[in-house]
This record gives sequence, structure tokens and C-alpha cells, in this order.
Amino acid sequence: MGEFEEFGAAERAGWTDGDVAARYIAQFADAADQAMTGMIASVSPESAQAVLDLCCGHGAMTSALCARGCRVTGLDFSSAMLAHAAQRAPEAEFREGDAQNLPFEDASFDVILSNCGIMHLPDQPRALAEARRALRPKGIFAMTVWFGPDVSPSFRIAFGAMKAHADPSVSAAPQPDFFQFARRDVAEEMLGEAGLQVVTHDTIDCVWHLDTPEQLFKIYSEATVRMAMLLSAQPASAVEAIRQAMTEAVARDYAVDGGYRVPIPAALIIARA
Repeated sequence: MGEFEEFGAAERAGWTDGDVAARYIAQFADAADQAMTGMIASVSPESAQAVLDLCCGHGAMTSALCARGCRVTGLDFSSAMLAHAAQRAPEAEFREGDAQNLPFEDASFDVILSNCGIMHLPDQPRALAEARRALRPKGIFAMTVWFGPDVSPSFRIAFGAMKAHADPSVSAAPQPDFFQFARRDVAEEMLGEAGLQVVTHDTIDCVWHLDTPEQLFKIYSEATVRMAMLLSAQPASAVEAIRQAMTEAVARDYAVDGGYRVPIPAALIIARA
């Protein structure tokens, strides 16, 4: 069994659950779609290029790429997500498959884009190597990932509340560093080992627009896999303390006219084969 095999199995089980997929689309996807829009604007794939939407999820980026005239293939391990994607982008080709073992020939794509997907995989170096294999010479690979609590107010609120109030005896399965690619030196090293040269490491300013301060806790507890698993393993008293701490932080620091505005910035990494 690989180092992160248990983590990978839990991620797969979570994202293939139709209810989880629906809650993600309804509650979390808006922020990821903001990251996707920034990535497409920066990469600017051309009409008729062969593009792989890697870990395509609900197909928002697939649809946007099709609208540009690209020849798009979307790949994801979640049949639940792919059902949504096929409805959103019926002109695209979709494949259910593993980003760590791509079902494509060498040099199949001009561009490979992955929006907030790579960090959910147990063997991320292998996924990067597979992306490089599937890219044509001088092709472009780009990905977005979330910044961690040191940069992101959204994750700082969530992780701060967990650190302060979670039962320390409850632990999760070993997992890769969720935020590692947000650090340029790590991104350059890991992509470089896969044969990809980083040319851009930038920030996309995504934000939650919330109606109530309780919504941030609701997003993390209902529309994620990793955080929802951690919360579900906690005693009810700890979960309530975490909820209260997150709600108070949003209400105190992020109120704006008509609601609440909580930044959740994403890192954009663009590389060439």
C-alpha cells in the first residue's frame, strides 16, 4: 500500500458520492470557478487546440474551453461529477479515469489544465509525470491550487478554529501537503522533476460572497471531502465550538454591505514541456 493510499481511497469515495458532488457544486464551486476563469485568461488556449481538462469535476472549465473553440477532453475519477460535466458541456469528450495513469497516448494534447484538482490525488508526482507524457513538445501545463492559512483568510479561519477546538486525539490518514504547490520553490521542484518548467507562479484573487457568517462553516462541513471527514470524526461539542469560532471570525472581520466577503486566493502555476 502506498504512503497515501488510505487518503486516496477516502477522496475517491467522497467525490464519487452524488450528494457530495451536488453540495460542492452548489456551495464551493463558485470560488473554484473564479480560479478557473483566471487560469484560462492567463493561458489563453487557442481555437482548435487539443486541451485536456484534468480532474474536470463538474465541467465548468470544460464548458468555458469549448466556448473558445478548443477540442476538449475532460477526465475525472468521479462518475457523479462527470454526469454534471456532460450536461454542462455536451460538445466535449469525457473519460472516467485516473490522473495518475492517463488513458491517452503520448503527446496527445497541446494544453493540459487542472483547476484545483491535483492536490486531491495521493501520488501527485506521478500525476505530473503523466501530464508531461501526454503533452506535445512545447505544450503548456497549468494548474491552480489554494493558498494555505498563511495567505488565505478562508483557510486561516477554518484551520485556526480546528486547531483551537478540535479533539487532538482524532487524527486523519497521512496525506500530501494540500497547499504545497502554492509555494513557488516547491512547485518549481516538483514540476521540474516531471519535466515541466515553471514560467509563471501567480495569485488569482478568489473570494466567497456570503449572505450570513455561518455559511463558511457550512461550506467546509458539507461541500468538501477532506475537511468534512475531519469534522465528522470530532465530538459534537468540538464541532459546535469550531462552528462558533468560524462564524464569529467571519462576522467580526469580513462584513461588507449586504453580507460578508471572505478571500480564498488561489495560486496559478503555468509551465511548459
